[in-house]
Amino acid sequence: MAHVVLVGFMGTGKTTVGAELAKRMELTQFDLDDLIEAKLGETIKTFFAREGEAKFREIETEVLDEYLDNEGILSTGGGVVMKDLNRELLKETQTPVVYLRTQPNKIMDRLSGETDGRPVLKNMTSKRFNDLWQFRAPLYEEVSDIVIDTDQLTPKELSYEIMRMIGERRTK
Repeated sequence: MAHVVLVGFMGTGKTTVGAELAKRMELTQFDLDDLIEAKLGETIKTFFAREGEAKFREIETEVLDEYLDNEGILSTGGGVVMKDLNRELLKETQTPVVYLRTQPNKIMDRLSGETDGRPVLKNMTSKRFNDLWQFRAPLYEEVSDIVIDTDQLTPKELSYEIMRMIGERRTK
């Protein structure tokens, strides 16, 4: 296995699972949000507040395109599928794209009180949150080669399951 891209809603464990997977596969983990912040020289929260979502998505696309085929594990941001070009890039890559699917109530439990570093969560009602999840879920499925339900699995179990499923795809 050369590399993997992880997609999913915020709070699904992409960064945590990516780190576990990178350790198991002896690869480098790249977190798209960290890469964007390094390029910007400031936090996403600060940039987002000043420049807005559209400008942020432009930068996100540049960084995604630059790192998509790197050797390693790429954990994306939850909104990466919001832009058509990002979805095209994810569908066209030879890299397996894995959707970490987590139910909204589980995500809400994980994210309760964590709005500071997540601009999209600021002032979000649970109805708005569920609507956003419902809107994005089919977009994640559209770009994914593999879908894994995460609700009952630990990051370690998820890393093994991802490796198993990628192995199965390669033997077909």
